Amino acid sequence: MASPIQIVLNTDNYQEARETNAGGSQKDFFAHQDAEFVTHQQALLSQIDNISGILSAQSQGDVGYVKVILRRDAWAKSHRPVTSLFRQGRTPVVGGGDLGVMIVEARPDTLRQVAGEIARCETETTIRRNKRTGKDEVRPSDRRSETGAIDRLEIYGPSDRRDFSVDQAVAWLSNPMTGGAYQVELFDSPPPRADWDRLDAGHRRLVETFIAGFNALNRGLSVERLKDGHRGQPVLSVRLDTSSHQPVLRINDTSLPERRRDLAAFNPDIKRHAQLLAFLDGHPLVRRVELPGIVIRAAASASPSQRFRPTSAVIPVRDSKRTYPRMGIIDGGISGALSDWVIDRWDILAEEDADHAHGTFIGGLAAAGSLLNGVETCAEPDGVELVDVAVFPSEKAGAFASYYPEGLAQFFDEMEAAVSDARARHDVRVFNMSLNVLQAAAPDRYSPHAARLDQIAETNNAVIFISAGNIQPQDVRPEWPVDATTALANLVNARNDGVLTPAESARNVAVAALNPPGHDGCIPFAPTRFSRRGPGLRAGVKPDLAHVGGAGTVHSSLGHGLFSILPDGTIIDGCGTSYASPLVAKTASMLDHLIEGEVSRETLIGLLVHHAEMPVPLQDKALAPIAKHMVGFGAFLLPLTVFLSRESTQSRLFSLRGSSETSRSTSVLLGRHRLLSRAESAVAEQKSLWFPRLRWMPGLALNLFA
Repeated sequence: MASPIQIVLNTDNYQEARETNAGGSQKDFFAHQDAEFVTHQQALLSQIDNISGILSAQSQGDVGYVKVILRRDAWAKSHRPVTSLFRQGRTPVVGGGDLGVMIVEARPDTLRQVAGEIARCETETTIRRNKRTGKDEVRPSDRRSETGAIDRLEIYGPSDRRDFSVDQAVAWLSNPMTGGAYQVELFDSPPPRADWDRLDAGHRRLVETFIAGFNALNRGLSVERLKDGHRGQPVLSVRLDTSSHQPVLRINDTSLPERRRDLAAFNPDIKRHAQLLAFLDGHPLVRRVELPGIVIRAAASASPSQRFRPTSAVIPVRDSKRTYPRMGIIDGGISGALSDWVIDRWDILAEEDADHAHGTFIGGLAAAGSLLNGVETCAEPDGVELVDVAVFPSEKAGAFASYYPEGLAQFFDEMEAAVSDARARHDVRVFNMSLNVLQAAAPDRYSPHAARLDQIAETNNAVIFISAGNIQPQDVRPEWPVDATTALANLVNARNDGVLTPAESARNVAVAALNPPGHDGCIPFAPTRFSRRGPGLRAGVKPDLAHVGGAGTVHSSLGHGLFSILPDGTIIDGCGTSYASPLVAKTASMLDHLIEGEVSRETLIGLLVHHAEMPVPLQDKALAPIAKHMVGFGAFLLPLTVFLSRESTQSRLFSLRGSSETSRSTSVLLGRHRLLSRAESAVAEQKSLWFPRLRWMPGLALNLFA
């Protein structure tokens, strides 16, 4: 009889990184193709010679960065050419680009060493007899295997650093909501001036020319180091303004200054921007130049219908003698209609800049979603204590810029302070942020917004639930059809429907929207026509989960089919991934409330993933390849207590907090097989990513014993 699951609360004593061993012998990618290998070998040597010449001639010194592009069949970790060719002490790997692309730091002398290794490769296929099997096998050297794994080598150049024009940049940055600053990611962080003497000549020249390049731009320039995300590479905020001051460079200081100072007006001079971008495009230390995003709400406008169901809203009364789950709502504020359930407020918004409609709709789903929509839509019992994190001002012109003149970095700073306060004062670990940045998640790059959100969540041992984002009205898909083939055809023809940042956040949970039940205009629990899809990063699974978010097609009497309240307490219907996210967050807060003691945030995510189930409209085998891109690991449409009470032939009792007026332990059964298959598959999906800063759930706090 197999041993059961053990739920571990003191995870620090048990959590360990899993040891991996690629195993197996080296692969010869040119086995029995010796002439082709020699041609490939000479091509790589020629590419190295060309790159070395570029590095030797560049004015910024001889240090540069090279893309090592692997063959498609060499993408496995065990085939990376880092044992013989691109060794860590010779040409360290500093990051990755698209799938199968390594980026290494290189110099002409280190590249000559790589070329020497490639030149020494055997040019004929090596065959050896396997003594155990008695069969002949191809046994290449490390040099030949790694040389064959490489498709080509390229210098990391201007086209890798930027994908927008100067005109596009000026037009975008002119919007005050952006903060007017470029976000510049570097391969390495320049050390303080006092430490430059410790650098070798090449690295010192690299840093000196980088600082000198900014100073050469003269007046009206500010450069500030942003807070790094989890194990992230340094990111600078670079802004051109109309001031007459000399460049202000705060490249090494990440402490938070007094952020309420007045900023000089944004400088829209095309020539100045062209000069700045030309410098950034050409400097080897620059990895990427990005335009900042704009925060938007992820909900379609709620619109009253001629007839409402239900017709009146009676918000449950909070019983002060018992305990409830707790959740933070990061939005524009919650109205007094839910004041009984709001236990604290972090409110920096003036009355004229507050917009309570969005946050109140979300809060209404948490406090009274089941009462207003029924258990088929909102399965969890009503009643969640709320912390109102009112940090997002109304969308009227100039409001966002008046609070966050430096853009999104300043917004995330305020959000971090609020989350930390709610965690310290009220032990809130679950937060809902139904806000998105108006940028599609890139398949080959991790956005600094997602990295910043990761850092906030990890620092506070919290989980932030993020809406996947809504498709723009002109791009919405047709309603999900019954026929799987038609559904696939609709997805092929869809455009501009990828998840928005920061929904690709690897350490938080992104939520997509499903259709509501009882709505004649759509299939119940199918993906909505407005919900964005993954994968975000190609190697990950996004969104993570899904829940009912209202229908994109308006019903004659039900409207969008998902009901909550307006700031004045009257009922309204609405739709959006904004409204799916808090329903999953509500389940997470209940799970956190039920478990005695504090478990890790990875455990909470793992248990949610374990109990998620694929909605019926996506269970057709033909939809299997795309289902996870629509709803991730599935939906949570039954009450948490139903899942937790399901019996299995192999199960384990563990202690949960009871929901009565006094705390008590309740015996609950967890199915071992499903926990293994769901939770571990979630970890495995995300651990396929290449680099440490992108890894999700590094040590799931569920010890599974064979």
